[in-house]
Amino acid sequence: MRPIRLEVKGVTAFRDEQAIDFTALDLFAISGPTGSGKTSILDAITYALFGYIDRVGRQAAQFISQGQPRLAVTLEFAVGPERLRVTRSTPAKGASRILLERWTGAEWSQAGEGADRIRDVDAAIREAIGLDYDAFTRTVLLPQGKFAEFLVGDARTRRDILTELLGLELFERLARRAGEVRREAVMAAETRTQLLDREYAGVTPDAVAEAERIAKEAAQADARAADVEERIRELAGRWGETARSVAELRASAAEVDALRAAAVDAVDALETIGEELGEAEAHSATQAGAAAAAAKDAERATERLRQARESWGSAAELGALLARAETFADRRSQLADVEAELAAATQAVPALEASVATAKQLVAVAVADAEAALSALGEARDAVESASHADHVAAVRAEMKPGDDCPVCGAHVASLPKGRGAPTLEKAKVALAKAEAAARGADVAMRDATTTRDETERSLEAARADVARAEKERTRTRAELDTLRGELARAFAGRLPKDPAAELGARVQRLEELDAASDTAAEAARAASDRAAAAERDAAEIRTRVVEVRATVEAFPLAAAIDRATKLLGAKVAVPRRPAKKDATTLAIYAGELAAALEDLAGSLASTADERATGEAEMLAEAAAIVEGFVEPEPSLAALVPSVSVARTAAARTAATAEQRAEDLRTKLANAERIVEEANEHRARASRFEMLAKELRADRIIAFLQAEALQLLAAAGSRRLEMLSGGRYRLEYAEDEFSVIDTWNGEERRSARTLSGGETFLASLALALGLSEQVRALAVSDRARLDSLFLDEGFGTLDPESLEVVVEAIEQLGGDGRMVGVITHVQELALRLPARIEIEKSPRGSRVRVVTEAGARPPASGVGAELGWPAEGGSG
Repeated sequence: MRPIRLEVKGVTAFRDEQAIDFTALDLFAISGPTGSGKTSILDAITYALFGYIDRVGRQAAQFISQGQPRLAVTLEFAVGPERLRVTRSTPAKGASRILLERWTGAEWSQAGEGADRIRDVDAAIREAIGLDYDAFTRTVLLPQGKFAEFLVGDARTRRDILTELLGLELFERLARRAGEVRREAVMAAETRTQLLDREYAGVTPDAVAEAERIAKEAAQADARAADVEERIRELAGRWGETARSVAELRASAAEVDALRAAAVDAVDALETIGEELGEAEAHSATQAGAAAAAAKDAERATERLRQARESWGSAAELGALLARAETFADRRSQLADVEAELAAATQAVPALEASVATAKQLVAVAVADAEAALSALGEARDAVESASHADHVAAVRAEMKPGDDCPVCGAHVASLPKGRGAPTLEKAKVALAKAEAAARGADVAMRDATTTRDETERSLEAARADVARAEKERTRTRAELDTLRGELARAFAGRLPKDPAAELGARVQRLEELDAASDTAAEAARAASDRAAAAERDAAEIRTRVVEVRATVEAFPLAAAIDRATKLLGAKVAVPRRPAKKDATTLAIYAGELAAALEDLAGSLASTADERATGEAEMLAEAAAIVEGFVEPEPSLAALVPSVSVARTAAARTAATAEQRAEDLRTKLANAERIVEEANEHRARASRFEMLAKELRADRIIAFLQAEALQLLAAAGSRRLEMLSGGRYRLEYAEDEFSVIDTWNGEERRSARTLSGGETFLASLALALGLSEQVRALAVSDRARLDSLFLDEGFGTLDPESLEVVVEAIEQLGGDGRMVGVITHVQELALRLPARIEIEKSPRGSRVRVVTEAGARPPASGVGAELGWPAEGGSG
């Protein structure tokens, strides 16, 4: 597997779209400051291929950049000559999406059914690159923390990785297939043995010989049966002409007898029909008379109804007049009520007018009293104010003497005024209280008088309005009465009865009675007419039956039957002639005479046939001698021929069956010999594949190949480690563990687990490089090719001398068609390699640029753009 192009967006430090083109990269470094996203590039590759990130497993949403809705990765990669592209996207919430495409040489197209389903795509990618996630992160992409696992990890896991990496599961599949082939061969052999026991039991050469003997005897019996059949058919042919004459006579006799029976049936039918027809015609005449009488009654009832309508009008018109008459009575009553109301209202107006005048006079008196009370109230208030002033002056004067300055105005007081003081003020206040009470009483009396006046005036206005309304209602009611009186008078020829409604009601009732009588008479006439029609139909049906019987008699094929009988008997035959009249009685007489004549003719034909049939006995005796011992005797040659034919057919069938059985036994005998040979071949095949399956068992050949591969990997890694360690260490593999041989300590062998951090890095690097070199030679197929190697660990733990050795070793990896990427923050190492993927860290997110010997290339963008995936914030 070799990456070609990687596009990322929203992956940890890579907020914006970034792209890396690996096309021109063989040996390169991935460099940048801590936290810039160097390891995230490897995480993006494993996420695209497996949906898995080492640090969070399948919880890829944890790697979404801060504030981004989703992360998306597109990886284009090559596996041998095939180019694939996988695009995987995970939102912050919701399900992931995936699409696997294949390059057709001209364009990208979806890689078959299921290329947009995660489970199917994961399986297809594992099948394509030949590695699962664990093997991939221990052999191709070595992330932090897993770099040394192949060296010092679990031995069983190491062997499982080798099995997948080298394609050794091929031998497991071969072992399973060998077992399947053995089981199929055993089953095929058992099936053939069971077939021999079930279908070919008793199939022997003796059985074939016995079947051939039986077939020969059956063929001889068939030949005799053919001879008997031929001789009997010859006798039957000679008898055929006479038999045909006898058959024709008997057929003619049967035909004539059938005509006789039909004539007898016609006689019976015509006698019955004649009686029924007389009764039906009499009944029809009776019903016709009753229908005519009912029709006259209906005409008279209809005429009486017509005359009433001409005189009084229709029921609807009378109903309308009756409603008007009832309205006329209502209006009379209403007029009396209105006139009484008008009289009462007219009488109330003068009294109300006098009350209004009195109320107005009372209001004038109350207003004058109120004005006088208000005037007295004003005078009392002035008196209180004057008394109050005098009281204040008296108070001031009591504290002064002549010659003092006034405490109010400051003027010099020569002499003091005289006054009454406090007693006068108290009298003024008492007078004010009485004046205020009198004013309130006068005000209440004025309001009461005003209210009484207003109510009396409203009553007067209401009485006058009642008078006007009653007069108007009286006028309207009188006009309606005049109109109704005229309409009703016209219905009674100008003279209005005392109670027109009662008179009109009587007319309506009489008209309804006449209408009901007319309907009853009409219904009776229709019923009588229906009964007359039914009686006539019954008579017509009987007449039709007479015609049908007559047609049947006339349709008798007498001419042809008489002509055939004449030719067979050789004498003229006489029958009665058809009558001219066609009534039932005449036809019955004719049918009786015809039946008698046909009975005589049928007897003559039957006796002639019996005379001619006597010659068959001699031929039947000759035939009995021929068939003796072959079939049972029959009463006639006609019956003997089919019996012989059946026996002949049975003999032929027996001969054919016997011959077929002999042929089947011969065929089965050949098939049984072939099936025995096939069963023996399948048993031999099962034995061979059983031995092969035992040899291919996993604890033999696969274990051997794993051990051999690990020994070769140890040797290749040892050469690398010896160079990287300056000749101090070599690798060795024994008992499922890697050990190191320390040449500085007397070739001491110790576990690789005892190495220091830097030494473990060198040993792991040596083994990884050796694995990368040897896998092509060791693999049994091209499915797992380590065309690329990514290292992400340990360079910072090396001293300068060891780092120089490592750099030289890594530089030697370029140029052999394999891609090698090194993630490092050691600037010296990054600058030594021919190309770099530099990551620039910024608050807005990291950016990527590829630097080669030809200069820097800007990053590309457009994760999933060719697929039409939505941009940031879109759905999907």
